[in-house]
Amino acid sequence: MSGRNTKKNKNRKKTTESATGEGGGGAVERKFLRLVKREIESGREDVTKNTYGEAGLEEYLVASQFVNLKGDIYDECARKYYYKSSEMGNPIGQFSMAVLYLQGTLSHPINNILGVELMLKSSKAGCGLALFSEGMWVLEGKYGKQKDPVKANKMFHKALKDPVLSQLKQNKSPHVGCLISLAHMRLSGLGCSKSYSAALKHFKAVEEIEPGKINVMVIKRLEFLEAVSGVELQREADFRNRRLKEMLKSIQFQSLGDWILLYQHCGFELSVKPSTEEGLYRFTHHNLLEWMGRVGAMLTLSEDYPAMGDAVPCLGCERPGCEVTEDTSGKEMKKCSKCQAPYCGVACQRKDWARHNPVCEAVHASIWNELTQHEMEILKQDEGLVGKLTRMGISGGEFLQVSASLKECTHSSTSIPCGLECFAENSARSMNKYSYTLVGSSVLTEKQRQIAREVGILLPRDFGKSRPPVKAGFGELAVSTVSTKEVTSIGDNCAMRAITLTHPMGALLFNVLWNRLVEDLGGTCSCCRAGLMADNEGH
Repeated sequence: MSGRNTKKNKNRKKTTESATGEGGGGAVERKFLRLVKREIESGREDVTKNTYGEAGLEEYLVASQFVNLKGDIYDECARKYYYKSSEMGNPIGQFSMAVLYLQGTLSHPINNILGVELMLKSSKAGCGLALFSEGMWVLEGKYGKQKDPVKANKMFHKALKDPVLSQLKQNKSPHVGCLISLAHMRLSGLGCSKSYSAALKHFKAVEEIEPGKINVMVIKRLEFLEAVSGVELQREADFRNRRLKEMLKSIQFQSLGDWILLYQHCGFELSVKPSTEEGLYRFTHHNLLEWMGRVGAMLTLSEDYPAMGDAVPCLGCERPGCEVTEDTSGKEMKKCSKCQAPYCGVACQRKDWARHNPVCEAVHASIWNELTQHEMEILKQDEGLVGKLTRMGISGGEFLQVSASLKECTHSSTSIPCGLECFAENSARSMNKYSYTLVGSSVLTEKQRQIAREVGILLPRDFGKSRPPVKAGFGELAVSTVSTKEVTSIGDNCAMRAITLTHPMGALLFNVLWNRLVEDLGGTCSCCRAGLMADNEGH
């Protein structure tokens, strides 16, 4: 019996010597060194080598081989080679040592000070794994970092630019975690502008990496939210407006008919058609806005328009009279935190605040599909409301939940309507004063209606089927009689902003689906409760 135990002890000692090189052995170590050298020479590790450099790469890869083996002696070997790689300045080696110090893996003593120091070095060198980790620290205010969602957002995007991150086959969590964090930051508008299309793009990227990670219903609800949200409508209106504003710089006077043709060229249709006589009146752009307010005209977005393929001008400062652009300054425009209006600096934004503030509030409300007390009153006047809500799958509790957080309509103080019904009742007489136009909600396609049915929403027949109606009584615009004389005098740099309007039923539906989506994604970590979601594995 004792002879068998002696034999086992000898075999254990032999294995130890083979792994560590003691007694002139080191067979396992030599085997891994040969294996790693062949992998590097064959080009299998070119992505990592080209990204982080060759110094310390071999040591990192040898350590990774030892990690796959169980036993204290193999842990010791892994620690030794990770340490060598880190000391040689390899970013992924520094990240690996940082994890050992912070988490105590591979039986390594915990040392938060050294762990944080190495993680920051690796992050600074552009290692995607470290950038994701530091981004989470910044997002949650850990390891001495101040909470800064904007900075965290930038770090997640920078992490995704690291090609090594997408090459990791055994550990997909950091890559997936970056995408999920960015998706929910886009949903909540935390640290970035709100965008359902961007969130949907990130979630779909997660599904390509790890199928089944995201609930199918979450994807479908997002697809419908994207279709009815004010964010995408506002973004598209702003996008088209950039071409229009550039063309306005070279025009002072032209006929009303030519103004309408110019708007159509840039993708905007007017809901009011002037008479043939009115079409010949020569207007400044300020006169045009006054006319639109007087006759109750608003804009809709054309599906196809002549300027679709034209280059989009660079962003310019929003303040009227300021001619600074990203091209002339060589810098990116600063963005208003609420409505994303571009400004060359804080000074211009402050000077423009009196004019900008009412428009900013209206755009922000549109982006977030905020329901106002006025719109809720309009909804409640509908005798068939209960039936419509029931057919759409909206419960009384969900209706009350939305009703509990209503915004006040500011039409009485600014003349800016809170929605399509408010505009129909009161029009808008302050377009010229605050330099804005109104854009109505887009038509829902049959595909979008199908998505609505898939998420349990049966839309009323008249929901999203038609654009704001063209008002009668103004006659038809006779294009052949419109003056085509070229006008070359320079007009004011008009800082015009489009405010998008939706139907109150659409805003109600959006908020109900949003609340459902939040419930679907909630109940995990502290990030989720802050408007983000990332699995514990993603952390």
